[in-house]
Amino acid sequence: MFHFLAIILFFFLAALLVGVSVGLLLLRKGIGFFRSAARKATGAAGSQGSRQGHNRTGAGSARRSAQTATGETIIDTRDHATANRRIFADDEGEYVDYEEEK
Repeated sequence: MFHFLAIILFFFLAALLVGVSVGLLLLRKGIGFFRSAARKATGAAGSQGSRQGHNRTGAGSARRSAQTATGETIIDTRDHATANRRIFADDEGEYVDYEEEK
């Protein structure tokens, strides 16, 4: 009788372990789904994959990507200071920030 109860307890614990594992896997997938949706909604870099957009070009540089109206993807791997520097010197007139109208 005791062996029968031990076997039932073993199968119950095994089923519980499998259930918890599946639950954690589904939770992880759900969090990944919502992160991906948030990246797409905000237009953040790396929205097409979990590893794309991470810093792979060295310290101090960033990897930004943008997609054109024709579907081409433009990837900018310049560091932040180079990408955002001013084109004209301070004594060459007024600098105006350009914003594209959509």
